[in-house]
Amino acid sequence: MNTSMNRFVSATALIAASAALLPAAAEISLPSVFSDHMVVQRDLPISVWGTAAPNRRISVGLVTADGDADMILQERYLESDAEGRWSCELQPVTDTSRVWRLEVGEFESDGRQTDSVAVNDVLVGEVWLCGGQSNMEWTMNQIGATAAAKSGMDRPRIRLIKAPHVLATEPQDDIEAEWQRCTPETVGNWSAVGLHFALDLLDELDVPVGLISSNWGGTRIEPWIERADLAAHPRFATRTAELQRGIDAFNAMDDAERARRTSELNAGFDQKARAYWDRILSKDPGMKQDWMSPGFDDGAWQTMNLPGNWEVREQSMRNYDGTVWFRRTVDIPENWTGRDLTLEFGSIDDSDHTWFDGTLVGVTTNQHAEPRRYRVPGELVKGGRAVITVCALDPQGGGGFNDGRMTLGPARDKALGLAGEWKWHAGVTTRDSGPRKVSEPLNPGMTPQSPGTLHDAMISPFVPYTMRGAIWYQGESNSGEPDEYRVLLPLLIESWREDFGEHLAFGIVQLAAFRPVSNDPVEGGWALLRDAQLETARTVPGTGLAVTTDVGDANDIHPRDKKTVGERLAGWALHDVYGVGNTAPSGPIHVATRREGDAMILEFDHAEGGLMNAKGGDNVGGFAVAGPDGRFVWAEAEVIGANSVRVRSNEITEPRIVRYGWQNNPVRADLYSGAGLPASPFRTDQP
Repeated sequence: MNTSMNRFVSATALIAASAALLPAAAEISLPSVFSDHMVVQRDLPISVWGTAAPNRRISVGLVTADGDADMILQERYLESDAEGRWSCELQPVTDTSRVWRLEVGEFESDGRQTDSVAVNDVLVGEVWLCGGQSNMEWTMNQIGATAAAKSGMDRPRIRLIKAPHVLATEPQDDIEAEWQRCTPETVGNWSAVGLHFALDLLDELDVPVGLISSNWGGTRIEPWIERADLAAHPRFATRTAELQRGIDAFNAMDDAERARRTSELNAGFDQKARAYWDRILSKDPGMKQDWMSPGFDDGAWQTMNLPGNWEVREQSMRNYDGTVWFRRTVDIPENWTGRDLTLEFGSIDDSDHTWFDGTLVGVTTNQHAEPRRYRVPGELVKGGRAVITVCALDPQGGGGFNDGRMTLGPARDKALGLAGEWKWHAGVTTRDSGPRKVSEPLNPGMTPQSPGTLHDAMISPFVPYTMRGAIWYQGESNSGEPDEYRVLLPLLIESWREDFGEHLAFGIVQLAAFRPVSNDPVEGGWALLRDAQLETARTVPGTGLAVTTDVGDANDIHPRDKKTVGERLAGWALHDVYGVGNTAPSGPIHVATRREGDAMILEFDHAEGGLMNAKGGDNVGGFAVAGPDGRFVWAEAEVIGANSVRVRSNEITEPRIVRYGWQNNPVRADLYSGAGLPASPFRTDQP
């Protein structure tokens, strides 16, 4: 940088000397993606942006920070605009062996430096975005990585920045996040798929790897697409416009309208809650037998220490979902007679009805984190024995009394402690969660499933950071709408390429096997969503497909084998994006079909090493065939060449259609390449 501009960050002494010149509040601001330990993309122009005082001269540069003092790789000068925004591109960098420092300075028109920012420990390498829902988000800890396994993860040239779960209805400039180096201490909370993807890239390319991890479990694809891109598509224009009108109406509400809507919401919730409890308690033996009555004989009931979770406290209740009744007898002091009392518990997971001496004094519905505080009217309070009864309801997961204050007493007097032994008895089982209370009107765009919302909140803060590509593991939450997904997935790719550049490579994880095994040769279900993912990989340039039907779990939507998923994505990237290594981009992909007599001959691409039956033998499982009537039967299939399979059935004399792996859990699908990769499920009859 020009010495007349007072070199500002590369010399520590100069920073100290000029400290008196800096304003009390820093003017220069960089988004969190520009922070210590960041990785910038090699071989592509490097986008840098931020804010400063309006109409100031800005300098941006890369300086070596690994022993070569004051060696400037490059520098740029520009002006901040009237709002203080500025952006520029640095020239591509090829040197991935050095440690760099990103320097940004602000100057008056006379050359006097007014502020500066330095980002340290900057590496140049390969940058990828890891997007999707829970299977991309699941961490090394969640898949059960041992301490020993994590101890071997001291790979500081791999870095990750994780976006927190936040919502927005307008594109955000920044997000609260920071880069981390891959160490045994940090890696437990990293995306397991992303980490294994990065490990393979690092080992093969021998360059630093940066991961931008932006994902949220259970989310659909629509929230990750820019709302304007959805609005511009005829298929989604109407619903997106309706959402935008709702967002605009919410933003335009005054206090009076907000209060009116709050009142309506509360009234509606109360009505739904009453109906919910009527539905549950009408079947509960506790209501039928008056378990809340002071005179009820609970001598045969078991005891449980509270606060506590019944699934932890009692082995017999490990998987219990429903109501559990709790009773405790207390001695009310005579001087409390006629005085209002306050009955307090910590939160109860999830809902409760609470009685004092047989009179209902409190109801809370579907608020598992809300501490309970109920008034006991003075007319119910008499000296002597009284019975407190709680019917706790938890329809999913662990239930019971969470840690917190458990007392009964009047104001300004010593309360009775209620922690300890309570009598208990199970009521009625249910998995009905009931209504959820909304305390005030909600912006219709502020949910994790609102179209465009996660793009505004969790993608926009990184735009237009330079990166090589994205890997995407999502689709479970859209599995009921596979036809729409055929449109939405290409739209997502297009939207992100508008953000990060047309060069953006895009790796797609095809849904893993899930749900009970079916004997139906064309069950459909998740197979239809997988087919939409396959079609996108076939038709959208610069995309790839990682087939994972062999690493699923029939009983768990979150299969633990994330290593294989990451490695297959890396295999595609190394082959297609980088053109290196001995990897195959995917397993066999069906490309052509022809009929020969009573058989169908299928040809495949990506059959590196030849096609094979993974289970051995001549008959390859997973194939089904249909004739003119469209009735499918299981078929016999035989590998007849390096990339060909013959499919036939004695039941079908005029075969017309073949499908393969067309189940939620295609355990029969045995076709692999010699490279050890499974073939993608497919259909020869296109939708």
